[in-house]
Amino acid sequence: MARSYAEAKAGDALLIWEDGELVVEDYTNGYRANDPHILASGTKTLTGLMALAAAEDGLLSLDEPVAASVPSWTEDPQKSQITIRQLLQLTSGLETRIGRAPSFQEALQTPLVHAPGESFRYGPTAFQVFGAVLAEKLDSESPEAYLTRRLLEPIGAQSPTWGRTDGDINLGSGARTTARNWLRFGRLLLGNGTFEGEVVVARDVLTPLTIPTEAGPGYGLSVWLNAPVDPAASFFEYAPRDVAPDGPEGMIYADGPNDLFMAAGLNNQRLFVIPSREMVVVRLGRRDRTWHDGEFLARLLNGEAYEGANEGASNRQGPQQRERAAAFVVRCQMATLDSTLSLTDAQTEAIRPIVQRRTEELFELRQRRASMEPLNRREKRRLGRALRRVMRETDAAIRSRLTSEQAAVYETFREEQRETLLRQRSE
Repeated sequence: MARSYAEAKAGDALLIWEDGELVVEDYTNGYRANDPHILASGTKTLTGLMALAAAEDGLLSLDEPVAASVPSWTEDPQKSQITIRQLLQLTSGLETRIGRAPSFQEALQTPLVHAPGESFRYGPTAFQVFGAVLAEKLDSESPEAYLTRRLLEPIGAQSPTWGRTDGDINLGSGARTTARNWLRFGRLLLGNGTFEGEVVVARDVLTPLTIPTEAGPGYGLSVWLNAPVDPAASFFEYAPRDVAPDGPEGMIYADGPNDLFMAAGLNNQRLFVIPSREMVVVRLGRRDRTWHDGEFLARLLNGEAYEGANEGASNRQGPQQRERAAAFVVRCQMATLDSTLSLTDAQTEAIRPIVQRRTEELFELRQRRASMEPLNRREKRRLGRALRRVMRETDAAIRSRLTSEQAAVYETFREEQRETLLRQRSE
């Protein structure tokens, strides 16, 4: 059931390690075992473990101020208080946006939007600041060379290829590697720093990896946790859209083990680690908005559909699930609009119902599409026209609530969104 689900949701690879054995190794949709695959933000967990190794090696302390390595921050009363740990927990307070990773220098010049430790904000900026710090600590060795020497070579994994910005490695989302290499990294996490009997990172050093913060209750140090988190928590306002809350009992999968954690990247790149099941799962794929971690894990761990195997079982993909998902999308959209346009309170109150209505209409259209699979050409065109109509009407309604300056910024913002969507589809 899990294999079928992974393949159907634009899956490229599925590897499952359980009780010391590779029990599943599937490559689908034209992907091959030796093809490097983008990890997207799954890269962050590589960086997080590299930071823990650097702490063990005495290169740094997680609780030292970043300003100790960045003199320009010492005179800023708030930046001077940011620690390396807060960077990797995404609670530093630095302004960030999901998307293009800044260079190290650009990241260091990023302003704060809240006090350190006050709130969770997901994005690449903090990891690029850490890259600048680590490069300073390593002196003549590059961060990627250190990662390979310190963590990857000891577990028999090849060095990834890296995306870069102005020559600086993208430590938040730039790694490309094979499914087998990522599985080896997952086995290192499963072994709590030990790989095939050899200690690579000391066990107690890994403890910070899965400790959440008050600001980020579903996130540790570069990994997502199956922690109990209210789906309405403000934490999700600045989380990526494809990491949706499953329920208050467990953020990733409400019926899953408490010790489940994962590395996660855009387009549903996943590395699940479940110590209580002695299991590591690598799932690589391409864009499919219908992917749901709970759907996959229910099939994998419980051998049943997410909706419940018995007739009359509660349908957790029913109205309540959709209502929670819609509310989450609206919060994300409003947070993005506010950060882009600096909305007034009155504008926020006027625009929120527009976004709410748009979200409900899109959910309804997508549900209709799902119920009509497979679609013929005419049905696809009809639904496509309906989707475009909803977006046009929404754009017009939002622009009518903006100043002329804000409307110009909004047009640029929407054009960038459309270009990104076209690029993702072409990829």
